[in-house]
Amino acid sequence: MKKRKFKFRCAVLMAVLLWAFWAVNNFCIKTENQKLFSKKIISPVRIVLVSDLHSSSFGKDNVILKNLIKQQKPDLIFVLGDMYSRFEAERPETAVEFTTALTEYAPVYFVSGDHDYSDKYFKALEDGGVNVLNFEKSDVTVNENEISIYGIRSEWFSPTFSLNNAFSPADGDRINILLAHCPYMEKYKGFENLDFVFSGDTHGGMIRLPLLGPVYYNGSILPKITYSGKMYDKGYYNVNGTQLFVTSGAGNYPLPLRFNNRPEIVSIDLLPKSQ
Repeated sequence: MKKRKFKFRCAVLMAVLLWAFWAVNNFCIKTENQKLFSKKIISPVRIVLVSDLHSSSFGKDNVILKNLIKQQKPDLIFVLGDMYSRFEAERPETAVEFTTALTEYAPVYFVSGDHDYSDKYFKALEDGGVNVLNFEKSDVTVNENEISIYGIRSEWFSPTFSLNNAFSPADGDRINILLAHCPYMEKYKGFENLDFVFSGDTHGGMIRLPLLGPVYYNGSILPKITYSGKMYDKGYYNVNGTQLFVTSGAGNYPLPLRFNNRPEIVSIDLLPKSQ
């Protein structure tokens, strides 16, 4: 009898521990910090990246997520798409309320993903003070730095897609940043003087295994072993001189199955090369 009770208690304890581990991996958001350097940068600029929320909530009205972003004291906030899921296209209120609220902390620049691209949604964001970049460029001065922010919609890419068809040549004397939901660097090559690309979309592969990386990426299972192309699943990459950062995002889609890959926002410090 005692042995049976002991086994039962062990089973309950194991179930509680597994539940707690799952909850932390899927619903406890963290801040990732990254420093990027360039000789073009005169003085530091802090950027916060938010992506792939998929209408998730961290506290009532996302107060936990908002406070995390506010605490970073950003100069710019980049929202990188998929803030709601496709089946919610007629009711994107959570995404609109959250994104427009961020304008209290810093200028907000938004690009859409493959889920959140309705014209009604774009208008609601613009009415709330968000800069929606739909194949558009915005020139800003931040802490004495002259910055050009390019933004594209990421619903799909034609075989002939080129940033050179969408934009005039980038000024090499400015800091040139591309906001693109998908980190398809092969599609962005040939656009000269592009210094930084910030993307989301991958969710970091959702499930990440020690040493083996993501379980899934771009149609491949265990891509670190099986994928023959260049993999930009999560974190920092230098791609032929252009610096790319891919965030694994803040939400869960289609199911909360994150493992070793907690939801995140990313605080990016752009710093002079000499630092």
